[in-house]
Amino acid sequence: MMFTPVVALAVAALTPITNAYPITGDGVNCRSGPGTSYSVVKSYRQGADVAITCQAAGTSVNGNAIWDKTEDGCYVTDYYIRTGSSNYVTKKCDSGSGDDDNSSSGNLPGLTSTQSKHAKDIIGEAKKEDLGRQGCLAGIATGLVESNMLMYANSKVPASLNYPHDAVGSDYDSVGIFQQRAVYYPNIAADMDAARSAAQFFKGMKAISGWKTMEVGKLCQSVQRSAYPSRYSERVAEAKKICAAGGL
Repeated sequence: MMFTPVVALAVAALTPITNAYPITGDGVNCRSGPGTSYSVVKSYRQGADVAITCQAAGTSVNGNAIWDKTEDGCYVTDYYIRTGSSNYVTKKCDSGSGDDDNSSSGNLPGLTSTQSKHAKDIIGEAKKEDLGRQGCLAGIATGLVESNMLMYANSKVPASLNYPHDAVGSDYDSVGIFQQRAVYYPNIAADMDAARSAAQFFKGMKAISGWKTMEVGKLCQSVQRSAYPSRYSERVAEAKKICAAGGL
């Protein structure tokens, strides 16, 4: 009966090892960056297993300053993830990219391949319209705040579900990366396309007096008119890295 352990070892060797750990609180927020000031991307229920791609230092929560980046591309305070240690249990997130992506991956700093594709389309539109770094920063910061650079369809806008999308939301009639409301932007095909929705955003941006020298967060708010105006400024630092990597 000596073959059983050998087979078991062989099977174990073929089983992928993932750094998955349980969430210890209910409705734990996963944020766009390693800190409580960053916007909420999603929430996890108590007991859910999350895979950690890397860890970073951030806002201290009950004495724990480690934040864990999940496979969803957002950060959860380590205080609410049972890793079995109060120290780092995996590699640290690269300060330049926010995760373990490297330059050969083609991803932009801190973004997944999907997010990078959308961001590159926005940057491409900024270049096409010769909007420079200011336009790029405004477009990217807005995309990060509104959708975490993901293409959202909306269950309340059935037509949006007919276009490629990364997630489905239900906030009013807001769709796409920029969460442009269908009542104001009725061309759903454009709303659900990164470059074309960016062009719509830039059209509004260019209509604002002094946009070229305005503080980026204020400029974003002037276009979007959000109920949370301070969030755009919080994402400018990330936008700077992304735009720089994109050539602006």
